[in-house]
Amino acid sequence: MIAEQLKKAVLQAAIQGKLTNQRPEDGDARDLLKEIKAEKARLVKEGKLKKEKPLPEITEDEIPFEIPENWVWVRLGNIILTGRSGGTPDTKNTQYYGGQIPFVTIKDMTTAGMYIDKTFSSITDLGVQNSSAWIIDPNHILYSMYASIGKVSINKIPLASSQAIFAMQLIDNEIFRNFVYTYLLSMESKVYKQAAGTTQLNINAKIVKEMLLPLPPLAEQQRIVERLEEVLPEIDQLAHDETKLDELEKAFPK
Repeated sequence: MIAEQLKKAVLQAAIQGKLTNQRPEDGDARDLLKEIKAEKARLVKEGKLKKEKPLPEITEDEIPFEIPENWVWVRLGNIILTGRSGGTPDTKNTQYYGGQIPFVTIKDMTTAGMYIDKTFSSITDLGVQNSSAWIIDPNHILYSMYASIGKVSINKIPLASSQAIFAMQLIDNEIFRNFVYTYLLSMESKVYKQAAGTTQLNINAKIVKEMLLPLPPLAEQQRIVERLEEVLPEIDQLAHDETKLDELEKAFPK
């Protein structure tokens, strides 16, 4: 099995709860879901969020695999506080480009990896004012919806984005944010099956929000992320050593 295939297998094992040991003392992910719902309700009451239409209930036919009892299946839209795509200022207007606002595109996401702290291009305040672009605060999850579908990053600086990128704000918890990043990373190849389009494959915000996510308790999320931080670099290092890759492959469940 080549390195990329092994990475996919490891990520899949992680989101199924097979990469780490389950611990009863972790509690139940349903309590975390209640906290998220309460936070969204508070922000709606304060006028900081708009009340959204309920997402479809999850049916048995949709569930792709079994998860531990203290995990829970959710739709992505139920665990994000806000989700919004960006916009691109008129590329023919030179007054809109070369300013102080970093402007992230899919090109940045395909080269940056997990964190984005700089971009290839930038726009001006005027560019923001005359387009649907907006300033995305740090620690949003950025998700690509056009062309290179399913790329995912976390911005470490304020920036704007093109309409091809969906920016998601979660509760302010690094463990939770990193787990959701891991989940979306594991889904990159699968999301193509939901892509629609003719000249260019794409998905939309509705599809992203309705994606299923197996949600573990926070303590389990942390163990999963920590384990992946150990294993994935090992796979990269062993990418050119097939014998060691075979040995590593045997250590993970199918």
